[in-house]
Amino acid sequence: MILRAMADALPEPFLAVGDRLDLPIPLPAVIDPPPPAGFWRRALAVGLDGLFVLAFISVANAACRILWGDAALRTRAFHAAWAAWLMVFPALYAALYHWLWGQTMGKMVVGARVVTRAGAPLSGRHSVLRALGWILSALALGLGFLMAALRRDKRGLADLVAGTRVDRV
Repeated sequence: MILRAMADALPEPFLAVGDRLDLPIPLPAVIDPPPPAGFWRRALAVGLDGLFVLAFISVANAACRILWGDAALRTRAFHAAWAAWLMVFPALYAALYHWLWGQTMGKMVVGARVVTRAGAPLSGRHSVLRALGWILSALALGLGFLMAALRRDKRGLADLVAGTRVDRV
């Protein structure tokens, strides 16, 4: 019966010796979001990503030459597969890096990170939408990229499509 009464009783707050009960509890400080990464920082990151992708593709090309020889590389089937790889790999690179780390290698170098508008890490859906928005920006003759230079919040078309923003780190 005593155990039942103890279980129904509300727990008492833990107070240390010397605690003052009349002091208000401080509220957590409001943290401002980091400033957006500007157009030139983002452009430098894209350029660096282009170099990283080019280096990877060059290594893959050399590996194909070593594995299959020059004769196999001249076939129409290989050219079709290689062309498909050249179109898919950059988007796959960007989507995977943004999803797993929030940054591509170029953004890591320049100090930028992609997050949702709420500041959370990207999901796989956000990453794929961002890659599709990037493709739309390129197809629109670069106007989607230029939006990041003209908008106050520095969000480009890919950011608007995916609901993301690029912050300085």
